Amino acid sequence: MPGSRTFNPDSDTRLQPAVEIRDLAFRWTESGPLVLQLDHLRIERGERVFVAGPSGSGKTTLLNLMAGVAVPGQGSLRVLGRSLETVSGAQRDHFRADHIGYIFQMFNLIPYLSVLENVQLPCHFSRVRHARVRRHSGTPTAEALRLLSQLDMAADGCPDRPASTLSVGQQQRVAAARALMGAPELLIADEPTSSLDADRRAAFIQLLFQECADSGSTLVFVSHDTALASLFDRTLSLAALNRATSDRNTSAQSGS
Repeated sequence: MPGSRTFNPDSDTRLQPAVEIRDLAFRWTESGPLVLQLDHLRIERGERVFVAGPSGSGKTTLLNLMAGVAVPGQGSLRVLGRSLETVSGAQRDHFRADHIGYIFQMFNLIPYLSVLENVQLPCHFSRVRHARVRRHSGTPTAEALRLLSQLDMAADGCPDRPASTLSVGQQQRVAAARALMGAPELLIADEPTSSLDADRRAAFIQLLFQECADSGSTLVFVSHDTALASLFDRTLSLAALNRATSDRNTSAQSGS
């Protein structure tokens, strides 16, 4: 029924890909330029996919669509077996809270909450993720501290510090721990290592891979750091896939 918390289940959504896009077109405004145009994109369950592309190629827009933050103007967008373009904003919000972990490029931490409180937020918004945490670690606090420890953020009173007192690199690690809470089926990471040094970056990538392997989660990882691409199952070049940017580049070259 309209406005309900859950989607009507498909025959078995677990047998369907993590993400499937067909004939998608997206503009930020009705009269604005075409930002993203994809004929077909499919990401299987459990895949670790690296998304590469220069600034302006539509990487963050694609992630926002996968997370249900935005909806396509035309075409089909299915995430974990659900058609996100056909449901309300409230339903997409609930779906994202239950099933998607998002490491935002700007972190989106709540500055007046402590590190520990920020990491536990998914359990306040999602009974599904709270239940997974209880099965795995007993309490949200125990799970949050486990993740923070893996990211070298659990010592010297760090969990009790307000997020506003953290360095940029520390905020990035807290945002990652928050996204991993409750083992979401789809983990989306937008430039998640941009503020980390080499050692912390390696530990961070290892944690993402291990957590996804343990839970069977799918990882979609956007970065300018193409040196990381070889670690993933495959690389998507959005500049090549996105016909909106391809058409703009062709027009610019023909007019030069």
